[in-house]
Amino acid sequence: MIIRNATYWDGGKIARGGLRNGPSDEEFDATGRLVIPAFNNAHTHLAMTLMRGAGDGLKLQDWLDQVIFPTERGLTPDLVYKGAMLGCLELIRTGTSAFTDMYYFVEAAARAVDEAGIRGLLGTPITMFGTPYYEDAEDALRKAERQLAGPRPPRVLVRAKALARKYGARFTTHISETRKECVDCHRQTGKWPVEYLDSIGLLDGHTVLSHGAWLTKMEVKILGDRGCTVVHCPASNMKLASGGVMPLPELLAAGVKVALGTDGASSNNSLDMMREMKFGALLQKSHRWDATVAPAPALLRMATMGSRDLAFVDLDDVRMLPRHDLIANLVYSGGAVTDLLVDDRFVLRDGVVTTFDEAKVKREFCEAAAELLG
Repeated sequence: MIIRNATYWDGGKIARGGLRNGPSDEEFDATGRLVIPAFNNAHTHLAMTLMRGAGDGLKLQDWLDQVIFPTERGLTPDLVYKGAMLGCLELIRTGTSAFTDMYYFVEAAARAVDEAGIRGLLGTPITMFGTPYYEDAEDALRKAERQLAGPRPPRVLVRAKALARKYGARFTTHISETRKECVDCHRQTGKWPVEYLDSIGLLDGHTVLSHGAWLTKMEVKILGDRGCTVVHCPASNMKLASGGVMPLPELLAAGVKVALGTDGASSNNSLDMMREMKFGALLQKSHRWDATVAPAPALLRMATMGSRDLAFVDLDDVRMLPRHDLIANLVYSGGAVTDLLVDDRFVLRDGVVTTFDEAKVKREFCEAAAELLG
């Protein structure tokens, strides 16, 4: 795609002129639009849109035990598909073209991603307890291998990582999300969570760790040495009162790749990466008592890490005015996404979703949410 008359972010500054994205020679006039790399939501549970708002205000473990886990026992492939379709709609409308997801009934989510025309890196979550998707961790590992081929005790973690290595896939897990998790790990193993994962050989450049709200200085160094990626999920961590704050400056100084994710819509309650950039920047500044920490361009880089697509934002939207600093406007005020170009094809054009019937997706989603939650 040849983009004409573009006002675009080149990764460091605002530039103007033409640019190309993809192999086609089709032309698109970007007059009146800010062109940025499309967002990459590095950690979410897409179909949890079905539970948005459920159990609001509960403490994390109560929320899981009393609301989320019991509700998930009623999941079916059809419900996950409809929840994932609504999630894809929200991603598209807020400028996200790619995401990393871990949730049940992966095949149903993959169908939604394919229909939506965006990019999804999907994985089977491996738990020690049974779910409607599998009986136990052993069954989950078997499913994961079947999906990769097209195998929370150390044995399960090691086998999951071995599968990832065997098929060249990424290994992703939650890490150091709560203080209790860290204390329990240290009591049981004598090591902090990252230290423990490193001791059993799970950390390398294909390991993606989400949350990292309670990391020690030693763990930060380990993550840098191993080339891991860590995903900051500020809104979810604040809403569920995780208490800790990811040590972003130290991670970046150690050379750790830090991405941005929303977590699931049931704990955020949004999949909007523009909102996540603002929360991430403000949390870091407030926690450090330092307005220079987490500048707007750094958050935009985190939110678009690895992006291959383009999002277009209306420059006449009131949130983008005046235009003294377009990146600060985008990060702190947000904006209206008019177009989304994914793999040389528009999935959103002039504010209209092109790949599926939006009204039908919303209607079927509401019916599915009502069925699941009663």
